Amino acid sequence: MIRLEENAYKGYTLCKMQECDFVFVKDFLDSQRSKLGNIEFFYPYKDDELRAVLSCGYFLGLIDEDKLIATFAVDSDEEYASTLADLINSFDGGNLQRAYESSGLMVAEEYRGRGIAKFMMAKIMDYAKSLSIAICGVVHTRNVASMSTFFSFGFELRAVWHMSEGYDFVYLLYDEGNCENNKENLKKVLHLEKNGVKIKNVEEISNTDVNKHTALLKDGYVGIGCTDTDILFMKKGVKL
Repeated sequence: MIRLEENAYKGYTLCKMQECDFVFVKDFLDSQRSKLGNIEFFYPYKDDELRAVLSCGYFLGLIDEDKLIATFAVDSDEEYASTLADLINSFDGGNLQRAYESSGLMVAEEYRGRGIAKFMMAKIMDYAKSLSIAICGVVHTRNVASMSTFFSFGFELRAVWHMSEGYDFVYLLYDEGNCENNKENLKKVLHLEKNGVKIKNVEEISNTDVNKHTALLKDGYVGIGCTDTDILFMKKGVKL
């Protein structure tokens, strides 16, 4: 591992993990996945996928003394980045060329609730901005904690995919041009929804209703936020 920043967050050290850290990282991800209430929330890397992102991607690890406590990464696979872009374009007819997957977001069970996921997200965002690349988070539709983290940074839900029973995923794209507007719209929508105000051009759909998500995306909506049970979709171009 390469130490990037000592005392990066709450005294923990931020590192760039490498291929030589494969066993260290894999053991952490496997053990923490087994502790999740819903293991489907973290779709595991295949060994060759993990080796590839460790050797060629940007894989961050947060270390407490000698213990790995959090991970997050950006994949550098150009072919997969093109595939993700094509999937997103199939919903909105856009011309996105590449969307690099951000993956492997995991925080050790005893360290959750300390803002670590948002810290790791911020570091990944800094990296993406430095390279001027679009990144895409692939998140289980019922994984509210992860979706909320992405939405809080201004990501848009731009595509969905039903893989198999119990494995439905949303694709959350960071579009820097819309980021600040998305964050402001989300704050306003959540405030108005909390006060029982129905907002025109905003739809609140169960996070398990992939068919409805698909229909709204095809009709010019994007997801901008979520509640514990629903995803909030807004018509593109609308200003509150």
